Amino acid sequence: MADTPLEITGRYAHGIKYPCNKELAMDVMARNGAPSDVIEQLRTCPYERFTQQSEILAALWHETRGNKFRGDVTARSPYARRGTEADR
Repeated sequence: MADTPLEITGRYAHGIKYPCNKELAMDVMARNGAPSDVIEQLRTCPYERFTQQSEILAALWHETRGNKFRGDVTARSPYARRGTEADR
């Protein structure tokens, strides 16, 4: 898939009411025609809730081996969450 995570969220995340849980976000994106690999990437992401669209973008950019939406799977994404304040 040649679409970037930004294009994917712009195309398929419309209609999501924030905050929402991961299941609701996946349901809305699937109804909007998101490909199954996008839904699977969200299903396997560590986030359980999204408070804004940029968090869905971060989930698609999340550092995960084999994430086909990232060209470089070894570098840390600038969009990936950094954890809690204690982790920083």
